[in-house]
Amino acid sequence: MVLPYLLYSLAQMLSSYRIFDQQTLVVYDLKLAALSAVLLLFGYRAIVGFVFLAVCTLLVRPEAEFFELLCYAAAALISHYFYCKSAGWRSAASFGRIQLTTKRIIWLCLCNALLSVVFNETVCWLTQVDLNSGKSFIHLLTAETLVRIQGVMNGCVTGIPLFYTVLRIIYRPHYWLTCMRAVKTQLSSNVGIYRFTAWFAAVAFLMVCLNIPFKDNIFFTFYSLVLIFPLMLWSSVRIGYAFTTPVWTVMMIVLAKNNENYIALNDDFMLHQVLVSTAIFIFTLTIVIMGVLARFNTLRFEQLLHMGFTDPMTNMPNLRALKADIQASPDSTVCLIQVPEMELFSRRYGLHFRARYQKKLAEHLRLKLNCDEKVYYHAGYGLLLKLENPSWGRLSLLYKSANSFRYLHNNQQLGFRSGLGYCKATQFCNDVYSLTGKLGIVSGLSLVNGKPENLEAQSSRVHESNIVGRTDIRTVLQKTLDNDAFVLMAQPIVSTRGEPRYHEILLRMLDEEGRFIPPDRFLPVATEAGLAPDIDLWVIRNTLKTMQQHLEHSFSINLAPVTVCRASFVHHVQLLLTEFGVDPHRIIFEITEADALSDTEQSQNTVRSLKSLGCRVAIDDFGTGFSSHARLMDVSADILKIDGSFIRVITDNEVSHYIVESFCHVAKMKNMQVVAEYVENENIQRCLERMNVDWLQGYHIGKPVPLLSLV
Repeated sequence: MVLPYLLYSLAQMLSSYRIFDQQTLVVYDLKLAALSAVLLLFGYRAIVGFVFLAVCTLLVRPEAEFFELLCYAAAALISHYFYCKSAGWRSAASFGRIQLTTKRIIWLCLCNALLSVVFNETVCWLTQVDLNSGKSFIHLLTAETLVRIQGVMNGCVTGIPLFYTVLRIIYRPHYWLTCMRAVKTQLSSNVGIYRFTAWFAAVAFLMVCLNIPFKDNIFFTFYSLVLIFPLMLWSSVRIGYAFTTPVWTVMMIVLAKNNENYIALNDDFMLHQVLVSTAIFIFTLTIVIMGVLARFNTLRFEQLLHMGFTDPMTNMPNLRALKADIQASPDSTVCLIQVPEMELFSRRYGLHFRARYQKKLAEHLRLKLNCDEKVYYHAGYGLLLKLENPSWGRLSLLYKSANSFRYLHNNQQLGFRSGLGYCKATQFCNDVYSLTGKLGIVSGLSLVNGKPENLEAQSSRVHESNIVGRTDIRTVLQKTLDNDAFVLMAQPIVSTRGEPRYHEILLRMLDEEGRFIPPDRFLPVATEAGLAPDIDLWVIRNTLKTMQQHLEHSFSINLAPVTVCRASFVHHVQLLLTEFGVDPHRIIFEITEADALSDTEQSQNTVRSLKSLGCRVAIDDFGTGFSSHARLMDVSADILKIDGSFIRVITDNEVSHYIVESFCHVAKMKNMQVVAEYVENENIQRCLERMNVDWLQGYHIGKPVPLLSLV
């Protein structure tokens, strides 16, 4: 109730007028701005205060001021109504927002000022009361009216934000801190102390020239006002809206009070007054709009910067953010918490499962971190942490905390084992990607050893062990090949239609201590060494030797990609078939999907040549490569082996079920038989039998046994 009265009285004191031709000319009017600011903050609750203000004005002020107040109040209420309809629920938001600036200029400034002038002229015409000692004019569209309208609009453009801020600080004092924080942020990030000092000195000098009555120098005329404009525009763009707008409002009040110092009262006075008033109004709009646009661009830049340093799925800092942070703090420690099992669960539940798990795990770990330590998103299956001089005890605590974390999914509590690798970031400030790769190796060791592992302590040992291990395998591989010491295993593949079973040949190798070396360890080494074709021919020779003794058995043999691409391979097979006298139809060559569907001429020739010998060809691991149904239609093969990744989840995953079913349909169209790998239980077997899959293979059907043990 009291604030409208106090603010209106203050606006009357700060407004400026000038006597010209025995009439009062409005130079700068803030009264309408005061009423609009009250409405903007308090809404229509301020009407009670308006009534109190009107009663007080009627009792203690001249009649003309009472009518003028009614005109201003009516204009403010109408403009505020249309502004609220246009701006919606955010109409009372603080100034400086680009979404609201245009609406505020249209409704709270232009419409406000025009309505107030129209109401003033109407009241003057109806009541014959000369409002505010002759401030209204009988003739419209005159220079005096133009100056008056622009004075009111200038007051609204600059005064409403100022009064709004003052009222909001009175209403909620902590808003003062928000304003100061905004000014400090923009000032410190865009302008140095020297530039600000130079700007302030230039503005102060021009203001002094404009406000002292000295006419012998051009700087003491409104020429200095023209020079102030680019300075304030620079301030609006560089220093910011929050600082420039109140400063410009104060400058406007001072300049309006001393209007006679830089505009001489002579024959050209009215022309100069119109020019100055118009220039000030246009430039005031320019300052406001440029300040708002600069603030908008700054916010957008910050958003883009945030997007560049944030993972979009988890909204967590990414590797670029980690790189920037360790460059700023090179002595920090970087940790990688890796969860390998997430790969399997992500295949089943999708990438969103991984993202949600990482977010929840990050929230869990942040409780154990200090305020200056962060958690970062890792594109693999884990999280990165930046720690400040952590002790072994803290690292062990983080390791235990990560492993004790449980994630609730589909009413199930899931817990995953994780490894933690760490190291100082000093030597990796410019190569964070190499750092994460090396930490991935160390976190794997941590998972095995059950404790955090240091990259500096384990790096050389890990790489040396890997090199020595591959060298040892290469040596054993050559020795085994030379001595015919490979071990052949046979796993049964059973027909669902009662046909005789056949076996897949599986290759095994023993190290010097008699322990089996997994194929996934020695076969890549064999390929790199160029031994894969020789090993394949060894397998074919020894399989045919067994088949020569057991005429009832049929076998399938896997071929390496480099073997399929050798032009001489088919000739060697033909010689071996002739040597051992084995029916070619009893041999099935399994070629991986990538080779069978490859566009290379040699691989296609190999497939056709093997079939021309009478051998059968199977496409192995179908579904994991780049195949499509359309490309499959162009391939001539006898058997299609569906990759086990689809078979394992066929009873739980509807998508896998449909995929396998579609593969079967296409295979039938091509007169190809279908083999399903990894049949691990009876449910999978029954499901595949219902789908009319021809052959089944897996531990539930039969485990691999030594080839020589077959009767």
